[in-house]
Amino acid sequence: MSRQHPFRGHSRSLFHPIVFTLLLTATNVLATGVADKTSYANINGTRLHYQEGGKGPVLVMIHGGLVDMRMWDDQYKEFTKHYRVIRYDLRGFGRSKFPSGPYSNIDDLFFLLKHLRVQKASLIGLSLGGMIATDFTLEHPDMVDALVLTSSSLRGYQSPASPETMAVNKAAQEEGMERAIDLWLNHPFFATGKNSRRYQRRMRQMMRDNFRYWGPWGPELKSVVVRWPAKPSLERLAEIKSPTLIVVGDRDADNIQAIARTLAASIVGAQRIVMSSVSHHLNMEQPRKFNRVVIEFLKSARVQR
Repeated sequence: MSRQHPFRGHSRSLFHPIVFTLLLTATNVLATGVADKTSYANINGTRLHYQEGGKGPVLVMIHGGLVDMRMWDDQYKEFTKHYRVIRYDLRGFGRSKFPSGPYSNIDDLFFLLKHLRVQKASLIGLSLGGMIATDFTLEHPDMVDALVLTSSSLRGYQSPASPETMAVNKAAQEEGMERAIDLWLNHPFFATGKNSRRYQRRMRQMMRDNFRYWGPWGPELKSVVVRWPAKPSLERLAEIKSPTLIVVGDRDADNIQAIARTLAASIVGAQRIVMSSVSHHLNMEQPRKFNRVVIEFLKSARVQR
């Protein structure tokens, strides 16, 4: 099995993009914005679930591992006041089709945008979603207006699996989903989430719904392989020219904070913001602050261009 665990070393990962079936047919609709809708896209040999709404410059939200596009619930409506927002479930997550063979998150996103007639967009990705956004920007630089990397993973960055992560994996194999979820919610990645019942409730539901992907895979899924560009993105960060914001929580795991520093030091002109008293899913824990930081950056990035 060649997939990569979302929190096992951050040089590799698992999840996959999404969305679309009902398509816009009139170009004047694209010019004035789209009514909020949830639909499916039959693209790239799969079926991806997505939601879009709002008008203006396009902003694509890419979720992290363990969860699905619902992690952006506190952002979606607010951002549609300023942008045409597209959020989607990666392949195998949420209501998108589960993979049955080799696939690429980068290609899924590319064909999704083509299907939605999007030529350029800003990308905001969290954790695995940040890794996907980074690689997409490197592979399709002319399609990316701006980049927001939140609690991001990074292909090529090596870090050993923590004892806590190994305990989660063992529990998922031997004790089942609920025990594994309990351990995840006590993991250093999510340290400050313990302070919010709403966060705990939302995370538990999304992790249950996505256990088929992040939990143990049987031999029947050995043909499922996640394909990534050959060269690690760590070695290519200087190629990124799009305005870039790195957001990280000061209570996140040490390797995530180290990745944020690496991204900021290696991407020309990148800004790094450290949010206080928050860990991995900082957009869910401090949504108002996160929304303000990102919107201010995106407005500034457009002025600079």
